[in-house]
Amino acid sequence: SINGGIRAATSQEINELTYYTTLSANSYCRTVIPGATWDCIHCDATEDLKIIKTWSTLIYDTNAMVARGDSEKTIYIVFRGSSSIRNWIADLTFVPVSYPPVSGTKVHKGFLDSYGEVQNELVATVLDQFKQYPSYKVAVTGHSLGGATALLCALDLYQREEGLSSSNLFLYTQGQPRVGNPAFANYVVSTGIPYRRTVNERDIVPHLPPAAFGFLHAGSEYWITDNSPETVQVCTSDLETSDCSNSIVPFTSVLDHLSYFGINTGLCS
Repeated sequence: SINGGIRAATSQEINELTYYTTLSANSYCRTVIPGATWDCIHCDATEDLKIIKTWSTLIYDTNAMVARGDSEKTIYIVFRGSSSIRNWIADLTFVPVSYPPVSGTKVHKGFLDSYGEVQNELVATVLDQFKQYPSYKVAVTGHSLGGATALLCALDLYQREEGLSSSNLFLYTQGQPRVGNPAFANYVVSTGIPYRRTVNERDIVPHLPPAAFGFLHAGSEYWITDNSPETVQVCTSDLETSDCSNSIVPFTSVLDHLSYFGINTGLCS
């Protein structure tokens, strides 16, 4: 529904968004990435998942993991955000470069480079799992910078594996910055991948890089309008509108980036 409307999120949706937020938050813990052990404050929620592999790279400090949930019948890919979030927000340079798979589309260079550092190994790991468990869903999640790399990863999997489509590939992001230009956003919509983009109150990051620089969000926006988790407004449009968190610009907050559904996102605590 490109035009879409506004509705309240269901309790089932909020539970699902909270679960993926927990996965994203847990990825900030060194015990989880690169440690590959569920040993952290919110790890009891995800400890039934088997961690298959983790990555922590040198140049762009890209941190990611692949995990498998057999009771959930899901292969999970989790990208960590920047560990020095305030520095990262200050340094968020707006350099758009061509997105090679789709002509006419442009994406943020830093996000593309960050994903590129783990791309080949990570995709090989996911596709190996998918080959072993072809009936499983694949779900990609990440907070902050991790949400941007999660989007690029979901598209990469969609492009490389014909067995993955809008019926079994899912994307959840929290506090995700804008990744590309309107042509890129429309390409994302055209894949049909279910894409739930959560924004907490006045979180500044989803408004960066600014729309004025030619960036546009895709995905249905789930806007937490106050800290009681039952207050989540959904803008059902596939492209961002002025009806959800864009309505509060320029009155944004760094603090609202650091906690989603009462879970600390950005520090392991």
